[in-house]
Amino acid sequence: MRFIVADWGTTRFRGYLIEHETILDQVSSDEGVSALQKGQHRDVFLKHCGHWLAAEPNAPVLLVGMVGSREGWVEAPYASCPAGPSEIAKALMPVDLANGRKAHIIPGLFCEPAPGAADVMRGEETLALGAGVENGLVCSAGTHPKWILMRDGRIERFATYLTGEMYALLREHSMIGRAATEPSDQKGFDMGLDAAERNGGADGTARVGLLHLLFGARAAVVSGRMASNLLTPYLSGLLTGDEINGALAQFGRPASITILADQDRADLYAHALARHGIKTEFKNPKQALLAGLARIVRQHSQS
Repeated sequence: MRFIVADWGTTRFRGYLIEHETILDQVSSDEGVSALQKGQHRDVFLKHCGHWLAAEPNAPVLLVGMVGSREGWVEAPYASCPAGPSEIAKALMPVDLANGRKAHIIPGLFCEPAPGAADVMRGEETLALGAGVENGLVCSAGTHPKWILMRDGRIERFATYLTGEMYALLREHSMIGRAATEPSDQKGFDMGLDAAERNGGADGTARVGLLHLLFGARAAVVSGRMASNLLTPYLSGLLTGDEINGALAQFGRPASITILADQDRADLYAHALARHGIKTEFKNPKQALLAGLARIVRQHSQS
């Protein structure tokens, strides 16, 4: 089956013509959701993908990512966990294209990880469904990493961490990051992981808290106890390690975790998790996206 997809994020538009899980053609632009005003999305989609609509009159059209957010084309209400391809296909939000043709926005998921708590995702649910994990833990390690528990091929629940965004804020917009110098020494990453493990109580010491450790990183540099070129990777290791502590506290300590990320980031997670005795498997995010989309398309076609 052929289908058309727009993977529409905050900063980028990516369109694909797909057959099964193979990309036949693709386009991209910097016309992400943040660059558009209400009412512009249809014209942008038709500009980039209209020729596929004409050539493939029966192909389903799916829109995934922030296009379904409050700032996107149409706000698509979240489906609720637990959810698999069937539940997500039933919650697709239709939008009008040219000449009576419709596209469908994949809705994203809402999760209540604990009483009174709330979590959401848009886009990562499709990656998780294409990761090939029937039962186990998946980590989509982007700017806002998602740890996703899969049961019987469905998303049972998930937890999001602010790791990437917090790192960028500390590095670029905080007094803590001002003391950093380049080129950085990656030994700092392990130093940050060490601090996170101590703060997680791994060696029996009292927890002093992430906020205290973050300020302590600046104090170590300005007092001469840490070289300034260690600071940037130290912050990355500290935040990544704290994220992993939180995820393992929520989901337990599995023997293996599947990582969805580019190779450099995946390698950092593999290194950090190995210190906990956890093996990692990797799945290319684009291949996971294609596989997840194919599962949703099949369900939608059968409904």
